[in-house]
Amino acid sequence: MIKLIVGPAGGGKTRILSQIANEDVKKARGHLIYIDHRNTRMLQVDYKIRFINIGEYEIQDEESFYGFICGIIASNYDIETIYIDGLYNITNRELDKMEEFFCKLDNIELKYNINFVITISSEKENLPQFLNKYLIIG
Repeated sequence: MIKLIVGPAGGGKTRILSQIANEDVKKARGHLIYIDHRNTRMLQVDYKIRFINIGEYEIQDEESFYGFICGIIASNYDIETIYIDGLYNITNRELDKMEEFFCKLDNIELKYNINFVITISSEKENLPQFLNKYLIIG
């Protein structure tokens, strides 16, 4: 399942995401991955969650990010959930141009039973229609 946490910049989305991840780790049977574009949140995430600073890699768009996600999955078949903090900061791509990316995430979710929880800085009214089905907080 893909879940989106949407709100304005500085609206507490990262705090909510880290709380969800820290709650999930208590009942997780597989591995949890937290992806952020910097290290500032590393200490807010439980040590049992694999924290990845995507800024250390040369990810510049949604295609390279998708490949990165596939690489993580290929190296670890036991991933339960991937938390992605700040999708725009990672992909530098406008949401209305990311429908194919979300279709690919849907396929990963179906094929490998991996959940995604993603934060997006945007007003709910500005979300492209294709993202509404994923919205949990906004």
